[in-house]
Amino acid sequence: MAGSGPRPATLRSAFSIAWPASLAAIITPLLGLIDIAVLGRGADAVALAGASLGGAVISLLYWSFGFLRMSLSGLSAQALGSGDEVQLRTYLLQGLVIGLSIGSALTLLAGPIIAIGHFFLVETSEASAEAGSAMETYLRVRLLAAPAVLATTAILGWLTGQARTGLLMAITGSIAVINAVLSVFFVLELEQGIAGLAAATALAELIGLVLCGLAVLWVTHQRGGIGQFWDIDHARRGFRVLMSLNRDIFIRTLLIDSVLLSFARVGAGFGDLTLAANHVLLNLVLAVTLLLDGPAIAAETYVGQALGAKTNKVALFTAAWRETAKISAGQAMILCLSLVIFGPSLLSGIVGDGPDSAVVVAEAKRYLPWAMVMPLAVAAAYHLDGIYIGAIRGAALRNTMAMSVLVFGVSALLLIPILGNHGLWLALLMFMIARGIFLIINWSGFRAMLA
Repeated sequence: MAGSGPRPATLRSAFSIAWPASLAAIITPLLGLIDIAVLGRGADAVALAGASLGGAVISLLYWSFGFLRMSLSGLSAQALGSGDEVQLRTYLLQGLVIGLSIGSALTLLAGPIIAIGHFFLVETSEASAEAGSAMETYLRVRLLAAPAVLATTAILGWLTGQARTGLLMAITGSIAVINAVLSVFFVLELEQGIAGLAAATALAELIGLVLCGLAVLWVTHQRGGIGQFWDIDHARRGFRVLMSLNRDIFIRTLLIDSVLLSFARVGAGFGDLTLAANHVLLNLVLAVTLLLDGPAIAAETYVGQALGAKTNKVALFTAAWRETAKISAGQAMILCLSLVIFGPSLLSGIVGDGPDSAVVVAEAKRYLPWAMVMPLAVAAAYHLDGIYIGAIRGAALRNTMAMSVLVFGVSALLLIPILGNHGLWLALLMFMIARGIFLIINWSGFRAMLA
């Protein structure tokens, strides 16, 4: 098995990877939608606002270290393409050490993290003190599970690079179901409010790590045996190389997270109601558009295998990006149409019938058209991200993201004074479009890699 070379992607084979990866990709925003649905039935707009602020901080922290998934996906795919089983398992060991170390540091630094979040999102904004207090409660509990979250991130990246998207879907789907059940129990049955909501998510994340461990045992058993091909000394020596590759992707992720955090921060300036509405809409947008992560993950896998292959690189690479691009374009059009038809009903279903649900839904519907067009705006960026990640083109990802953030900042400064919250959404839309454009401009960099 280790000696077999990669096969060219076909539409059918790419779709077989993409569809379970698409479902797996929406789990993180789905957890946010579950939170909203439960709070909407058991709390008020202040709790929703607090969950929005806390969710922004969690996203900034966890997605900032999303390089673990992305780099391990590309590196594992390349190791698989070259048939190097020892290197494949080395990447897993290195990823786990990095993930557990970073996660433990986040747990220990919970106090300073909460203080910084409170300063930027509450003290220097129009968010209420009550929303800030809810945010602090939420973060204090969620950060206890940080080591499990980042170790899970590393394992999921390792599985992704091997096209094990069925396992990816099973693990993330299980986490979502467990989180939903625990959230309903803690918030609606035990009436623990936002603290119960955070505890439910943290417990689901801990269980997710256990499921990931079982998946690793299963995969290594299939690939030559659980106790075979491990080289601890090799793993120690390769850390510097891995961290160097991760650096640029880390900066890129920080940049995109800064946009999401700025979105929440600026939205807080419009008051708790608009903040809550933006939170609902942004989670809906993430849940829908992250379905586009499926073809991107398929591109990561096939591009990584193509570049790791010893022969036929150009044909493998061309098939990889073309076949996955077809799936991405088709999904984007379907998602856009779905939001046009079902968007209003989805908002009502997400928020529920809590004390302030009607006003939150009404506010969210004012900005729903921006969510409707977002799938078309982000399709190119998501797909190209997958291609660049599979190739480990970290510097290009970093530089194009920096230019896109500049587009967002300038757009927000010019548009918000004129259009208010509509200007904020338009700036986010322009940011997503710019990401795709700048990545297309940098396409020529692949020629040297395929020579």
